[in-house]
Amino acid sequence: MGKRNNLVDVHRFCDILANELVLKYGNEFTIKDLIFHLSQNGTIKPVTLRNYLIIKDFYTKLKINDGHMNHTFIDISIEYNLSERQIQTIIYEYQKKLQPSNNLYR
Repeated sequence: MGKRNNLVDVHRFCDILANELVLKYGNEFTIKDLIFHLSQNGTIKPVTLRNYLIIKDFYTKLKINDGHMNHTFIDISIEYNLSERQIQTIIYEYQKKLQPSNNLYR
């Protein structure tokens, strides 16, 4: 596992990003503007956004499928045109990366 980010660096990044967004969109930028800006300049990879959406959709569909995980993996794999195994890997492995304790230290 790589070195976790220092919280000081994260705050500095936020200040720089806020200045860029104000210059580009004015003081009234939205979260959509922020995400688009980050993905457009390569800070957030499109795969990262896709994986986040897969995880959110998985748990939403899991409720609809009454907890049947196999059916849910199939539904999500069809929706995103990925194999069931790829979806399982994203759900079981990738979502660990979304936990703040794995990304930041104080």
